[in-house]
Amino acid sequence: MHPDPDRLAAIAARLPGALIALDFDGTLAPIISDPSASRPVPGVIDTLAGLARAGAQIAVVTGRDAATVLELGDLRAIPDVVVSGLHGAETWRHGDLQTRDEPAGLAALRTSLPPLLRQSGDGVWLEDKRLSLVVHARQAADPQRVLTELGDRLPPLVAEQGLELHPGKLVLEIRIPNLSKATALEQLLIPSTSAALFGGDDLGDLPALAAVSAWAALTGRPGLTIAVGELAELRQAADCAVGSPAELAVLLAQLLATAETRGGGG
Repeated sequence: MHPDPDRLAAIAARLPGALIALDFDGTLAPIISDPSASRPVPGVIDTLAGLARAGAQIAVVTGRDAATVLELGDLRAIPDVVVSGLHGAETWRHGDLQTRDEPAGLAALRTSLPPLLRQSGDGVWLEDKRLSLVVHARQAADPQRVLTELGDRLPPLVAEQGLELHPGKLVLEIRIPNLSKATALEQLLIPSTSAALFGGDDLGDLPALAAVSAWAALTGRPGLTIAVGELAELRQAADCAVGSPAELAVLLAQLLATAETRGGGG
C-alpha cells in the first residue's frame, strides 16, 4: 500500500498552499510506554521545516494538549506550524493558544475514576489533559482484559457527566462530545488550500482521513491519506500505508525532494 507516485507528485506540484497535517504519537514519534519521553523520529522535523519553507502549511493534529506536543516535538522549528490539540479542542498558532472551556463533568471523573482504576491492578493509570482524561493500560499485566472490563464499566459513568468514551491503542479516552480530529481538519482546510495530506496511526485518526477524502472529492484538488502502522481499520480507510514513523519520514522526504525537483511546483 505504498503511495502512488503520481498522487505524491500531485501534492508536490501544489505544495505552495498545501496542508500537510499529521498525528504525533505513532505517526511522527514511535509509541512508547512513557508518553513524556516521546520524541519524533530523527530528521522528520527538519523535513517538515523544509516543506513549510516550500510553502506548505504544516499542522500537527493530536489527542495530546498542544503545549506538550510543542515541547516534545520541538515543533517551533517548523515555520508557521499549527498545533491542533485534544482533537480540535485547542489550537496553537503563532504563539497564541485558543482553547475551549473545561467541561464540568471532568472534575467529578477526576475524583471517581482513580479508585475504580486501582481495582484493575497495577500498571493502569489516568492521564489528565485538562480537557480530556485518558485511561492507560499499556503497562498492565493483561491490557486487553483491563480494557474490556473498563469498556463495560466506564460508559455509564462517562455519559452521566455529559462526555464521550473513545477507544485507542491500549487506552480509553474521555473527551468533549462531538469533537474529533475532523473538527481540526475542517478548520485547517481553508478556501485557498491547494492540496491536502493527512497521516495517522490510530482509530482517532479515522475522522481526519474521512475529512481529507471528502474535501478532495468536493474540490477536485489532490488529497492523500496515509495509515502509519498495522491497524487494519486505518489501513482499509487510507489511500496508502507505511509501516512506521520512520517510513513516514522517508515518504515526507520524498515529497520534499519531488517538490524541489519541480521547483516547488512553480
